[in-house]
Amino acid sequence: MKDKNVYFFVAAALAIIVPVPGRFAYGLLMLLLFNIQNVTGVLFCHLIAFFKLEDLKNSLVAIELIAVTILYKQLLVLLCPVAAFSLGFLLYLPALSSVIVEFSFKDNSLSLSEDLRKNCIRNLIFSVAALVVFLLRDIIGFGTITFPVWNRIATFHFVQSSHATYASAFIATVPGAFVIVALILFCYIYANRQFNRIERSGGNV
Repeated sequence: MKDKNVYFFVAAALAIIVPVPGRFAYGLLMLLLFNIQNVTGVLFCHLIAFFKLEDLKNSLVAIELIAVTILYKQLLVLLCPVAAFSLGFLLYLPALSSVIVEFSFKDNSLSLSEDLRKNCIRNLIFSVAALVVFLLRDIIGFGTITFPVWNRIATFHFVQSSHATYASAFIATVPGAFVIVALILFCYIYANRQFNRIERSGGNV
């Protein structure tokens, strides 16, 4: 994984995992929006390059991402208003942070198909990891698992007594999310250093 991708993952984690409530349903909705923003962003960047409007790229990409977010939120208001109300301004965080940073400095030398392939692979890795984090926060922090359904958030209880989750509720909070992201980043940096050390030594441990 390149350093550029590390910065992207950290920015995405700070925009999605940390501020969003520790519910699997909300994480699922945020990551769906995140992937839609990235795919449409790739297509829009290549459209900008096709019309030779690179000088206006940053402004145009920002407008496109905000427009996609507004449309997504309006659909969410119709399908699951409680989720739209709970997420509120949080829906705009990916477009204003990790995604806009990615496309503002994007290199369009790749073909459209190759760019989409690399983008989707990277987004899939982050989305799976983030969903696991949201799932653990939901189960450990609240003793439940939640899913967005028509007009409501469906909740399935694993722990009947709420007292059983009090000690672990920290993991569902914003500070708890910071700790999780920090631990994941630490594990990645440590593993990356070990792999680099092995490569420098010619594969000899």
